[in-house]
Amino acid sequence: MAILRTELFGRDLIGVYLEANNSFILYPPTLSKSDLQKVTQLFEINIYPFTVNNSKLVGIYSASNKYGIILPHIIREDEMLKLHKNIKELGDSIEIKTLKSLDNAFGNLILCNDKGAIISSLLVDYRTEIEDALNVETVVFDFAGIHLPGSIGIANNHGCLVHPLTELDEIEFISSILKVETDVSTINRGTPYLSAGAVVNDNNGIFGLRSTGPEMMRLTNVLRL
Repeated sequence: MAILRTELFGRDLIGVYLEANNSFILYPPTLSKSDLQKVTQLFEINIYPFTVNNSKLVGIYSASNKYGIILPHIIREDEMLKLHKNIKELGDSIEIKTLKSLDNAFGNLILCNDKGAIISSLLVDYRTEIEDALNVETVVFDFAGIHLPGSIGIANNHGCLVHPLTELDEIEFISSILKVETDVSTINRGTPYLSAGAVVNDNNGIFGLRSTGPEMMRLTNVLRL
């Protein structure tokens, strides 16, 4: 297991640009060679260039686990064909699901791992489709007074960190759905939008450069990185 504190595109918003699970990483093709090398050397898994409607905000638009990936319907046909080709190379039966929701920043709207998923109330009409694609129990649940569970949380199959204003009963519920230890934290020197500041899987993680020592200790301890 290994971790890294760095910037991508000169910014601390690591999770905005990358989508990762235990099988593959998606990254924007405009990522610099030096940044791409950092990601490739750290994770040592399949890594593929990807855009959503020509946007480099890959982590904002997508949410995934080992069973499936959720994407907005604005994705172009050529982008989808390339993703299908890359996923097929893995030999995994990962479902690629597009949703026609007007609220389509699925990285902000879905908090998931391979054991469960928590989705925003903004996606209540799509719960069954998301559950089928991710192949895990999926519940509609807003916490900390915010409708963006994917934005204010970050999870792998070992642990989950959420917004520091999340109530104890909310933490217990999140833990029961994702079936992992859950705690509160910030990232990038006090920012509560955890998924924007990092990208993780079960083995490795890249965190924003401004993340403090105490933040890194809490994040890596709970996620077991």
